[in-house]
Amino acid sequence: MASLLRPWLIAAVLSAGASGCATLGGAGGKGLVTLHYGWPEQASMRVTHTLDVRTDWSGRTTAQRRFTMTLGPVDDEGQRRLSFHDVELIESPVPTFVEPLATGIIDAQGDFQGIDPLEDSPAQAFLDALPLSPRKKAQMTRGIAAGLEQDVRDKWNQWVGSWHGARLKPGKLEVIASTINVGAGRKKVKEVPAEERQQLDVGVPCSDADPEPRCARLHVVREPVGQTDETEGTYARVELELVTDPATLLPHSSRIIRMDRVDWNGQGGEPDFHESVHVEQHTFIHGMDTTAGPMARVLPRQPMPTSLK
Repeated sequence: MASLLRPWLIAAVLSAGASGCATLGGAGGKGLVTLHYGWPEQASMRVTHTLDVRTDWSGRTTAQRRFTMTLGPVDDEGQRRLSFHDVELIESPVPTFVEPLATGIIDAQGDFQGIDPLEDSPAQAFLDALPLSPRKKAQMTRGIAAGLEQDVRDKWNQWVGSWHGARLKPGKLEVIASTINVGAGRKKVKEVPAEERQQLDVGVPCSDADPEPRCARLHVVREPVGQTDETEGTYARVELELVTDPATLLPHSSRIIRMDRVDWNGQGGEPDFHESVHVEQHTFIHGMDTTAGPMARVLPRQPMPTSLK
């Protein structure tokens, strides 16, 4: 069974054709549910994106924004554009929350293929206004493009790309070998062997507003082999909870928690451990008018939920 699974947020994904329904395995895969990519030709949803970061050295930082996400029709090359627009900043002390979102390219199988060029993007307009040499400007453009592409790639793989075609047995905990980066100092990390635990539950409500039990919940935890948050020393843990429609992989909510315990005195001497917890959540609203008007900033509302899943 483990050979049928893929570590999440990994670029290499199994190829699977788009389909309109989740399927149960036949004689060769009794009781298995296959997750299918089958977004409608014109998909549009309103997304609320929240971030809650807590550290023992700088306290708590929260940020929140909303945007409309669309996946357009297939073009002549069999690809679709994943675009983000109508961004509404609610609480934005985090610099990355005010950066532009690049337009992603998704192929017919639901795999991420890159981003559109930045010629008409706000980031490119900003660079064009700076008194830089052509060489320096080109270097900065490549750096910005790489960062924006990685951000969209990670989001898509978290929601869809790492899961389409996956076959899992509902309610069964699957354990696969993986790796995870653990802090080895203030600015250094090391890759260590990890254990990834995956479980799919079906027949769960899609959201509070859509209580019909037709969705699936995918829960994934990755941490170093033989360690838990009770273990002394350096540590890292990543947890994903994705609620999605198994017939289409249209997401309803996604939440990632990353915990790190790092020895700032990593070069030797008395250990100086510090901890941080990052909680990032996306909530998707389907089937409604998603128009939000031009770029807007509104007064902060209540902080995002503090539950750490």
